[in-house]
Amino acid sequence: MASDGTDHPVDPGRRRLLTGLAVGGAAVVGGAVGGVGVAAASGGGWRRQTLTFDVACIGDLFRYSVPVNPADEADFRVPFLVEGWIYPAGTIPESGFIPTADSSIGRWFCRGWQVLDAGRPEPHALTLQEYVFGPITADRLFPPDNLTSSGLEGTFGNEVTTRSVIGGTGQYLGATGQVRQATTGVNTSVFADGSGDPAPNFAFEFDLLIPDV
Repeated sequence: MASDGTDHPVDPGRRRLLTGLAVGGAAVVGGAVGGVGVAAASGGGWRRQTLTFDVACIGDLFRYSVPVNPADEADFRVPFLVEGWIYPAGTIPESGFIPTADSSIGRWFCRGWQVLDAGRPEPHALTLQEYVFGPITADRLFPPDNLTSSGLEGTFGNEVTTRSVIGGTGQYLGATGQVRQATTGVNTSVFADGSGDPAPNFAFEFDLLIPDV
């Protein structure tokens, strides 16, 4: 059962390793377009579309569970979940951003496992991410336009990870392709585990193939 950081305290230095999210330095996704989405080409029954946006991770919504059969302190496998706000590309500055619903175009959910061990300190995590476009409200609990990606993430440097797009709904029904994810600094929210670590921001660049139906 998931719990907050108060139930399972983690040393602040080690916490940075476990989350796989708070990394040192900022990276920029190369070749990102300046809008929320741009159709690039179509034909052969498919249309190709680029889609770019920013995400601010909300630190106080990070939750992790207890270690599952840990071999030792250097081998840590643990499930976690965190949420964030999605914004149009270029919204989030390098520092000082306050994550709120203002200007948001959707919600980001990230769940997965830490995969940290002494022989492979990075990447830190294997995750499944959901990108829900549009507000989640009482009269619309399930906005129709969604994308999902899967892959490795988490680095101490500026490396950009490339993840698989494994599906979509609404205007992204049947989507496949890849997405590049870069860490672009931190925001004003902090992880609620006593570490005081600020939560990161991300830039995403999708290269999608969508059935032209």
